[in-house]
Formats: sequence, C-alpha cells, structure tokens
Amino acid sequence: MRVIRRFLVLAVALFAVSGAAFAQSTIDKIKDEGVLKVGMADSVPMQYKDTKSGEWRGFNVDMANNLADVLGVKLEIVDATWATLIPGLMGKQWDICLVDMFATPQRAVTVMFTDPYFQTRQVVLGNSESGIETWEQLNSEGNSIAVLAGTADEQVAKDNFPKATVKPMVAEGLAATFLEVAAGRAQASVAAELNIKLYLAENPNAPLAIIDPTLGVDAQGYAYAIRPGDTHFLNFLNTWILSNRLTGVTEATEVKWIDNFQR
Repeated sequence: MRVIRRFLVLAVALFAVSGAAFAQSTIDKIKDEGVLKVGMADSVPMQYKDTKSGEWRGFNVDMANNLADVLGVKLEIVDATWATLIPGLMGKQWDICLVDMFATPQRAVTVMFTDPYFQTRQVVLGNSESGIETWEQLNSEGNSIAVLAGTADEQVAKDNFPKATVKPMVAEGLAATFLEVAAGRAQASVAAELNIKLYLAENPNAPLAIIDPTLGVDAQGYAYAIRPGDTHFLNFLNTWILSNRLTGVTEATEVKWIDNFQR
C-alpha cells in the first residue's frame, strides 16, 4: 500500500508540475515578451499591404491592434502567404493566424479555431466572355479553376467541380487568381463573395462576373487560428470577440473597412 501511495503522490506531483508548465500559456509568453506576433496574408479588405507605404491595413489589422492593446503589448505583424499561414503557426513563427480564414474540418485537424467573427459565403467568379453561365457548364473536363493554394477555396472547388481541373496557385493574394480568369488562362475562380464583389467594384472593366449569383457555398465563417491545446488562449480570444461585438467595436470596424472600403 505504501508503494501505491508513493506512486499516487508522485503522479499527483508530476501532474501538478505539468499543469504549472502548461500554465505558461501563449498569453503568458506574449506578456513576458511584450509582443503579440500575428501571421497575416493578403486578402482585401480584411488585411492587405498598402502599395505606397508597405504597411498592413484593413479590418484585421485594426482588430490586431485592438487585441495587442487589450493584452498590453506591442503588435508585430509577420508577413505570410496563405500556403504558409498554418505551417508558420505550428512552427511558432507567430502566436495566431489573424486573417479571414474559413474554419473548416480539414484545418481543425491541425489547429484550434475561435468562434466566427464574420460570416460570408464562397461564390464562383468566371470570365464574362467565356460563355459559361452555370455551375453545371463549368463542371466539365477541359475547364480549369484557379484558386489560392492552401485555402478553403481549393477544397470547395474540388468538391463542387470534380470534372474540372483545379489549379492551386502560390501567390500573395486573390488578385492573382482573378487575373488568371480575366486573361482566359482559367475559366473560373472560387473565393469569398466579399472579396470577389470588392474586386469587381474596383475593376469594373475587367471581363469578369459571378457565375450564377444565386448559388454559393455557405461557409463555417471567418475565424482566427491558434495552436491546439491552449484552451486559456482560446477562451480569452472568444471572450474578446464577443466583447468587441457587444460593445460595437466590430461593427464600427466593419463599417470602416467593408461597408465604406477605400484603398
């Protein structure tokens, strides 16, 4: 019995030590270092680099500054691409992917997602001169769909257009895939409706149009991604998201960057 008791005491002690070690959470690390490191990839208007100043701007840039203020630390935005966002997070190059990322089951295998902070859906952008007017027409051999590699758009394209060829592109932003469609090198692209409508508004002369605007893929919503296991950080972020929603911070930021967007 003494041996068993000693074993139990040792096990409890080890559990306490491991718990104390885990208590050094992402929040503690951020506060100790005095810096919140945020991974970002280009996606107008949620976050993008200003071509003149080279500085990051957009909805999530404002939210990142707000988050850093709440934590009482400085903000450091680390440049990433959509293909490197999650690998960089898991490699501890940044503390959080603070972008307009769809929370999908495939991604949730690797990371933990916050509650959604914005809702949109994915639609299909086509070349208005191609003659393709329906999703059924697009879903044919010989047609290609340009998408950003490593995004939920890639999976949506594969799921909904299995007969077409999906072309994942490694690029800094969605504009690269839209240009593929405009140039006729691809018949379509899949992206968030918000991003597509803003691009069309800024480029009214481009030979582009949404293929059957009545159709779309309902998404899980935009969410922020963190490394798995740190429930303290996750709970804090969800509380922060809810607080911003209830106090009008999110609405004001949406009005600024989405409703009245200007570069």
